[in-house]
Amino acid sequence: MKNILLGLSLCMLFIARGQVLNLDRIVSRDSLQSKWLVFTTVNFSSDKIRKNFLDGSINAELSRFFKNDYFLVGVLTYDFSVYGSTILQNDGFAQLRYRDNDKHEWSNESYLQYQWNGPLGMEFRQVLGSNLRKRFFEKKRIDLYSGLGIFIEKERWNWNGVINSSDLEAKPTRNRTLFRLNHYWKMAYKLNDQLDLSAISYVQFPMNANFQNARWFMDINLFLKMSRTLNFVIHWDHTYDGFRLVPIDYFFYSLNFGIQLKW
Repeated sequence: MKNILLGLSLCMLFIARGQVLNLDRIVSRDSLQSKWLVFTTVNFSSDKIRKNFLDGSINAELSRFFKNDYFLVGVLTYDFSVYGSTILQNDGFAQLRYRDNDKHEWSNESYLQYQWNGPLGMEFRQVLGSNLRKRFFEKKRIDLYSGLGIFIEKERWNWNGVINSSDLEAKPTRNRTLFRLNHYWKMAYKLNDQLDLSAISYVQFPMNANFQNARWFMDINLFLKMSRTLNFVIHWDHTYDGFRLVPIDYFFYSLNFGIQLKW
């Protein structure tokens, strides 16, 4: 298997991370046009204060490219933080999607995803959907894409993330299944040989009487090239969701700083 990129990230998590469907990222290919491409990022730390503090994250991506200019990609992300017997963070997602390799003006992308966020109370969210994708332009330093589609999500929430005791209910969990209309914009811009910016924004509307209560997710990444093998990375994402199953905050965001090594 060729072209393996291994990353070691040192990240500072600013606040709990929101969970939402993330369908896109820039997929880099090399001149060898290999059939497989692998990305991995692993971070782990342990400290002893009054109790043992464990923190870590795993990110992995495996892509299989086909002759029809489409590819199948599997993604796994898992983040955890434990202080003694208290779980501070336990969230992640696993995703499988089939999409165009940025070769066609119009294309289809289909996806399947499972995700969870323990501290917020999301026991699981299962997603199955498809988008019609439009390429507006793909140039050397900048590209712009948009997509429109429908997905079905099935989710179960408990009350772990509910702070106000007056909001607590007797039922231990809540379940919901609904269709959502999904619309996104994705842009990548290479400012110069050292600075690279990518951003993607999703707006997802529940297809029922609460259509106006959309979920908005924004993801921004800035890569500063320090050397041939070293990048400095700044990551921002936020989620606004006014149609949650349990009464927790509408808005969550995260800010990460890190380094990435590749060879």
